[in-house]
Amino acid sequence: MKSLDKVDKRAVENVSTKTYQPSHYKSNNDSEKGLALTHEQVSDTFTEGTIEYKKERNK
Repeated sequence: MKSLDKVDKRAVENVSTKTYQPSHYKSNNDSEKGLALTHEQVSDTFTEGTIEYKKERNK
């Protein structure tokens, strides 16, 4: 298995410490945009519920 060099370790640590911020939607950074998109998808799922719940609710 290939070990990470110091630059790669810093990059991984930098990404792993990020948390969602509303400003990420307008960011030029791809990882921040991805974090914002993922946050939106998770939020939508929690709001709408799962497909199984929707089927159960509509019976």
